[in-house]
Amino acid sequence: MRIMNRQRFIRVWALWAVIYLILAVVGPNGLVPVPTWPVVSQHLLQARAWLGLDIMIPDDYGDPGRVIKVRPGLDVTPYFQHRLVGDPRENTLVSNLAIALPGPGGTLVPAQDVPGADSDPRMVEALRCYVGFPPGPAFLLTPLLVILRGLLATQWLGALLGGLAIAVIDRLMPAWLGVFGLSGVKPSDNALTVLAGAGTLWIWLAPDGGTFLFAQTVGVTFLTLALGLAWSGHRWVAGVAFALALTSRPAMLGALPLLLALHLWHERGRSTGLRSSQDRGRLTKAVARMLPMIVPPLVLGGTALALNALRFGSLTNFGYRFMLVPPLLRERLMEHGQMSWAYLGRNLHFVGWQWPVAIRDVAGDLAFPFLASDPRGMGLIWVTPAFIAVLVAWWARGRREGRLLIAAWGSLVLCCLPGLLYYNTGWVQWGGRFLMDAWPIWLMLASVGLRRLPPALSMVLIVLSVLSNLWCALLVALRIWPGCCS
Repeated sequence: MRIMNRQRFIRVWALWAVIYLILAVVGPNGLVPVPTWPVVSQHLLQARAWLGLDIMIPDDYGDPGRVIKVRPGLDVTPYFQHRLVGDPRENTLVSNLAIALPGPGGTLVPAQDVPGADSDPRMVEALRCYVGFPPGPAFLLTPLLVILRGLLATQWLGALLGGLAIAVIDRLMPAWLGVFGLSGVKPSDNALTVLAGAGTLWIWLAPDGGTFLFAQTVGVTFLTLALGLAWSGHRWVAGVAFALALTSRPAMLGALPLLLALHLWHERGRSTGLRSSQDRGRLTKAVARMLPMIVPPLVLGGTALALNALRFGSLTNFGYRFMLVPPLLRERLMEHGQMSWAYLGRNLHFVGWQWPVAIRDVAGDLAFPFLASDPRGMGLIWVTPAFIAVLVAWWARGRREGRLLIAAWGSLVLCCLPGLLYYNTGWVQWGGRFLMDAWPIWLMLASVGLRRLPPALSMVLIVLSVLSNLWCALLVALRIWPGCCS
């Protein structure tokens, strides 16, 4: 199925990329790269370590001074040892590093478990520092860093990726709606694109550039690309995009049912007009034609697991065990582990129906900004009420269309479930950012529901969604939130 209009695609990409670049400029992280110690993204730090980029220590006048030679490696210890402390955000970045001490038999011991690890000179010298997150964003950044060096910053790259995701979903949703006979029905395609760009957490997430949000930006963008490319028949490119998505956010593996369903729909379309025997032969080969979409994720996913084994001695250990975490979260980790059904009720509360926080002055009166998100999360009904429309997107007119909906619903649940079982709600966030792992799927299902609802009600839901997320963008730009709720 052809879903690409190149001129519109470029215009939509440019428009939303400019909007997100402006938000990045006025946002808390700006656009300025920090070549010595990336105070915003650990993924950029990981790419520097893989390439072994030397550390330039400026002198007292700001001119190039000492050069610290760095050999390519898996850990980021040299950059930690020679960092220049001049920004309060470094405290957050350091706390999220996986910091360990060598243990018996070549094992690693979390530094926070060893008394004196941050004060004993011998222990400090022996510390090993790693970036303890899935490496997908670093896979993307490494070749860009070779070319751009100090000009590369995750802030402006996140804004460009954010615009790209909007351009892809702008072309994907009309084709998707056409399957269900909903083309030309209000709300318009433009209204749905505005919902995607300004009515979801994407407007806050994409321009930020920080470690957590940049990883989600990369994952969501490439998942959206993978879905569009699979439906267009570009199997190898779709496979590479899906590989970058799931190695950025492993929960996105849950989108595999919808990805394969879109591929099979494309294959069925290619067989139209053939005799039945040829048709069956073509469709029989469709499964084999899935391989290009499966091989890249296996290769890149296997690489990510191998990196875990080399660094932490376990294929499935991304280093979270070695991160410095607050006492309350550490207590949860010790009691239930990183993933547990014990967290489901609490997480559902914060991402489902948690009310906005009323901001009051010392006298107890409402004060600006009046209402904001609890940093632990805010209910979906307050963040993007338009997503409620997915509740009327559960039936289809035919068996084939029904299978697509089943695949979409299955992928939505599978992508969101890991975040609902995670020990942390996703602090700090305007709403439930873990739900954004399924961003394109939410939009695809919501678009079906919105066109089945009365047009006036659909527009009200879209407008309320946009107002909520523009309020978030404004408060972040003014440096009011999350400080007003802390």
